[in-house]
Amino acid sequence: MSTESTPTVGGGPELGATLRQSFLAGLLVLLPVLVTYKVLYFAFVAVDGLFGPTINKVLSHTIDDWDYYVPGVGILTTLLVVLGIGYFTRYLAFTRIVAWAESMLERIPIARTIYSAVKQVVTPFAGKQALPFSKVVMIEYPMPGRYMLGLLSNEQVDDGRGGADDLVVVFVPSNHLHLGHPVMVPRSHAHPMDMTTEEAVKYLVSAGSVLTHPIDLRRTLQTDAIDAESKSA
Repeated sequence: MSTESTPTVGGGPELGATLRQSFLAGLLVLLPVLVTYKVLYFAFVAVDGLFGPTINKVLSHTIDDWDYYVPGVGILTTLLVVLGIGYFTRYLAFTRIVAWAESMLERIPIARTIYSAVKQVVTPFAGKQALPFSKVVMIEYPMPGRYMLGLLSNEQVDDGRGGADDLVVVFVPSNHLHLGHPVMVPRSHAHPMDMTTEEAVKYLVSAGSVLTHPIDLRRTLQTDAIDAESKSA
């Protein structure tokens, strides 16, 4: 009696796994590109929309037979305005005008709150002092045995007792970066990481999946806490 072998269906579970892996691999390639495109496109449209329509309207009225919309002219104009404002801030008369404008904003309840909050965030980045988030640290948080990566944002918080165990502020962000919370911990509990801020940002944004160098937790916790060089005497 002859027996016929049952033909195997091409792939079966293996085919489904291959398709799923291929889809995920393609998604990993395309998703960063699409997100980058969306962010850049939004920034282009938002910034170009500040002065772009006005400049193009002026061009259409001053140049005969001009019926074109020049994309990007708003961005160029915005950059020139920002550079111009930055240049004129070196003159006393201009700084007095800015101070007067700020005093006007401070009289408007909602505008005052938004303006002061934004200025407090932006000012440290433009100052001559060291930029915030210049150090990456590991802290034991939110409970013993749980460790989180944080960005050192303030080294000059004194708890009133003095000594080497005063407080520092560590910003513990989510993978959205602009969200998170500052945590005050003793200086001796903030252990510096052998990691740049850029590497920490990649680690946080990727929800911990992108890590340039493995984290040696035991070695990190054995290192000395951050120094107090920037503390005021």
